Amino acid sequence: MRALAALVVLLATALIASAAGADRTVTSPGPVRALARSGFSVAFLSGPYAGHCGPHVELWSLVTRGVHRLGRHTDLLCSQAPSTGSGVTDIAVAGNRALWLAYAGGNRRDWLLETATTTRPTERQLEFREVDVDAPPPIVLGVASEQVMPYSIGSTVKVLKVNGARAYAWQAAGRVTNTTAYGATVAAFVVGGRCFVLSPAGAVRQTYTFAPGSVQEFALAGVGLVVQLTGGRVEIRRGSLVIRKLRLPVGARMLDYAEGILLYRLGLQIRARRVSTGRDVLLRRAALAVLEHNGLSYAAGRRVSSVAMVNVQAALGR
Repeated sequence: MRALAALVVLLATALIASAAGADRTVTSPGPVRALARSGFSVAFLSGPYAGHCGPHVELWSLVTRGVHRLGRHTDLLCSQAPSTGSGVTDIAVAGNRALWLAYAGGNRRDWLLETATTTRPTERQLEFREVDVDAPPPIVLGVASEQVMPYSIGSTVKVLKVNGARAYAWQAAGRVTNTTAYGATVAAFVVGGRCFVLSPAGAVRQTYTFAPGSVQEFALAGVGLVVQLTGGRVEIRRGSLVIRKLRLPVGARMLDYAEGILLYRLGLQIRARRVSTGRDVLLRRAALAVLEHNGLSYAAGRRVSSVAMVNVQAALGR
């Protein structure tokens, strides 16, 4: 089995490397409103287009090059014209599975967390909550890795495996505001400024404390926890140590971190900075971008493109 797994990885790497000379691009039916990536899987949210008033999720495999529409169109919700609207607010992807968070309603708003795979494209409801229209979303979808897909409901973190089975649930002392994953490790931010890093079994491995409201963006990586703080400050923390400090230009927003590269957006510029050297380059122009260990994906208008990591590295210099 190990030999077979290694062969699959080698073949996948060869496929990506063969396209390293140019960006690979697919076209979304409607304008792209959200983007997610883990490993060789890219998910994007296609906005409404001719004949359809609702958005839907598509999954693009960089290995097979296939693009699959997941879930039925959300037209059933939007065609009823709920007084406070309907839509999809967030997506996540791992392997051939995507999760997405949808809503619809009037004075009371229904929130649904749904999932589908390329082999079972009809959506399956995982969670349902109804709240007042002015209340914050009761379900918060996190950033998935190639191994796990975290999300939270109130103070409870739930982590799914790629096959859809529950890995574990973890109870925080307060409302969880965001989650993200790296490998089988999950980081959960709790209201008040605390961040808990959870082991693959759901035990607290590390705890970080920040001033309330100071963390603007964050990512979990092998090097540690990467956070953008107020004033454009970026810190890489590992346990009690701050192992690196950086500063982004005014108005810049950190997007991701991988392979020693900090990805950020300045206006419509997607820029990368190599942490070890400080070299900073413009990669592409787009509104959305995600950086993984094996490449960059970005979206502009109706086009979703991917860049092999070898090209990102080349732009930054060795």
